[in-house]
Amino acid sequence: MTAYEWWTLAIRGAGVVASVIVAVLAVWGDFFRSRLAGPKLHVGLLNPDGERTSWTGNIPTRFYHLRVSNGRRWAPARNARVVVTKLARAAADQTFAVLPLSGPLQLTWQFPKTSPQYSVVGPDHTCDLGYIRPDRDFTLSPYVTPNNFQGVVRAGDRMRVEIQAVADNAESEPLFLEIAWDGTWNDDTTEMRRHLVVKSVRSIDGV
Repeated sequence: MTAYEWWTLAIRGAGVVASVIVAVLAVWGDFFRSRLAGPKLHVGLLNPDGERTSWTGNIPTRFYHLRVSNGRRWAPARNARVVVTKLARAAADQTFAVLPLSGPLQLTWQFPKTSPQYSVVGPDHTCDLGYIRPDRDFTLSPYVTPNNFQGVVRAGDRMRVEIQAVADNAESEPLFLEIAWDGTWNDDTTEMRRHLVVKSVRSIDGV
């Protein structure tokens, strides 16, 4: 085969490859753009000690928050929300049994009365995980409370939740949290840390 024939064959081969790439991008373009240049969401526990504040009527309350971040701030996550995708409670043998959810349960953004329910996440956002006060058990903070809601940790109880930040164009890796309370309230943060424990774990139902 002459050099000219080799060159012609190479040009034709390059044309075929280019056509295949164009076809792939036409079908999978949005997927590749989201993976390579789209938002990169992450959700994590903001502070395991929570934040001491007051409820309406000056009732002492401790709120626990999640931090939602976007590793690519130049690519905002549209209509972002934080949802509980699974919930598990401790059984008598201290293993965790996953409870059925009718669907993902959206948690409130911090200051929900003034924050849109579906946010655009470029810079970090703060989400409410739940709260506790002297006259209440620890309770998750969803926008809507189903009739069969079981997102409450009572005295001597433990609960695990699987949480994910999702948007129209991105989703985070799941976050697994365990929440345990011995039934004692204390205004002091150091003391309360011993009674209510909120921590990351490896799975919703494992050790």
